[in-house]
Amino acid sequence: MIQFKGGNGSSKEKAIIIHGVYTEWEGVDAEYNYMERKYGSFEIESQTFVDDGDKKYDVMEISYALNGKKKELWFDITNFYGRE
Repeated sequence: MIQFKGGNGSSKEKAIIIHGVYTEWEGVDAEYNYMERKYGSFEIESQTFVDDGDKKYDVMEISYALNGKKKELWFDITNFYGRE
C-alpha cells in the first residue's frame, strides 16, 4: 500500500515522503497520482532532481490547468531512487 508521509511538499524540509514503492517507476507514478488527487488537472512546468548527500529529491513545478497558478512540490525519493 502506497502512503504519503512527511510534510506538505512546500520545501525540502517539508518534503512529501512516499512509502510502499520499490522502484523509480513506481515512485514517479505515485508522485503523479498524488498531484492529480491533490490538485486535479495540472501541467508539469519543470521537474528537477536534487542530490543532497544522503537525501534525494524530485522538485516538481506544476501549474493549475484552470488558472495557470504555479506551485512547487518537493518529494523525498531517497527510498526508491536508483532502483529498477
